[in-house]
Amino acid sequence: MLAGEDAGQVEGGADVDAGVRDAGVRGAGVREERGPQEGLPVFSEVRRPEPTQVPFRACSTALPLCVHAPNGTPGEALGEALTRSEEAMRAYDALGLPRPLPDDDRGGGPAFDVYLAPEVAPFAPRVGHDGPALGEGHDGASGFGVVALPRGRKSSGCALGSDVAYALAHGIAVRLDAGAAAGELAMVSSHLSSVVAPCPEAELVAVASFQRAPERSLLGGTLGLRDGSLLFGRYLDEAYGIGAPGAVLLGLVAIAWQQTPAGALHFRNEPDVFDALRASLQSLERHVEGTLLDFAVARAFMGSRSDGRHLSDVAWLGEAGRVRLDWSIPVGTLPRRVAPARPVAPTGATYLWLDLGGQGSDPGGNARAGSAGSAGSAGSAGSAGSTDEVTVVVDWEVPALFRWALVKVDARGAEVGRAEFGGVYGEARAQRTVVGLSGLSGLLLVGVHVGSDDRSLPFDPEHPTAARGYTAWFSR
Repeated sequence: MLAGEDAGQVEGGADVDAGVRDAGVRGAGVREERGPQEGLPVFSEVRRPEPTQVPFRACSTALPLCVHAPNGTPGEALGEALTRSEEAMRAYDALGLPRPLPDDDRGGGPAFDVYLAPEVAPFAPRVGHDGPALGEGHDGASGFGVVALPRGRKSSGCALGSDVAYALAHGIAVRLDAGAAAGELAMVSSHLSSVVAPCPEAELVAVASFQRAPERSLLGGTLGLRDGSLLFGRYLDEAYGIGAPGAVLLGLVAIAWQQTPAGALHFRNEPDVFDALRASLQSLERHVEGTLLDFAVARAFMGSRSDGRHLSDVAWLGEAGRVRLDWSIPVGTLPRRVAPARPVAPTGATYLWLDLGGQGSDPGGNARAGSAGSAGSAGSAGSAGSTDEVTVVVDWEVPALFRWALVKVDARGAEVGRAEFGGVYGEARAQRTVVGLSGLSGLLLVGVHVGSDDRSLPFDPEHPTAARGYTAWFSR
């Protein structure tokens, strides 16, 4: 494998000789057994602090909220935490979202409890849930949050407000479905907290990590940490929402409810968020595979690559929003067969850039000295001018199903058209020829792993379908 350049934004995988057999990366494959998927443990791994550890308490007079703090906590810190908690709950109320369940006086009263702890770091709140609530008819639970104790008498900036908003969002989500998986809850909490308590310091880091590893599952987030999958929540709001931020993703959590048998150690997470998404899209005569591909394309036009035609208000992400390219290939070096450095997990995406301009530029129009693992772009400009047809053939490992899009990008870095292909059950190869390339800066090949290729198994990224690799062959 060859390492990429430009801070990891272009990463070369294997440059496979064009004479490799047509089967590419096809293999025998093994079909995975699928059974009911586990959600969170019924008994939370995060526990409430003992009352003796947090003897000080301040409760809202208007909202069901209490903040608990250890000895020696400045009054200003306690007051700030309560104020930020009230602001977040009022914002969720304004969005029409339900409040967390009452917790049967576990924190000294039924209110939602926020605990301040010196050992917790900013932007890493510890969120937990109580035992299953009785009488709900589904797996619902009350929640709580343990957040960083503000240092000194100065304001904590946006960190405290963002952390308590995250904890409250988790409390809302487990009210609706305590059986949701950790990755689902991380996505929901990250998205909702970014809506009601935006904090660039937290979101830039989360988005940068997400965009630098596009092959990762959308559900790969860690509960308690901001996750860049919040972008998928934003995409769902813009594509299918009715103007209430966060409502689509939280609605999917609500309709994916289930009831775990008594005595189980883990909640049963079936159906899950993607089951709910699949059913909801079918009612609109759409498919989850197409939605994932649309989102994967939108990810390529974020931050400094934004063209203003995909997700709104993403240009401010700057370099943090730029998705990592697996390859940037000058057209003058064709034919080429390449492979990524890393396999692609279900719901993960992959990106390859074919430079038609001969300047080694990326989709945002930024010039490069050369492409990862390639011979560079020198000398390709003259031959690029006569290129008006490119054929792409992709082969991937079974038993996966991939969908692909060839996106035409003009000299301004904007999408001007696309051709979608692949996604045929039982097939591990797809190809497409694109014509009409005059005046384009390049072609962006976008692929997304959409699960098993067995049509009898409905798409469900939480089932154990392994990450899969592929090869792509470009010719003109």
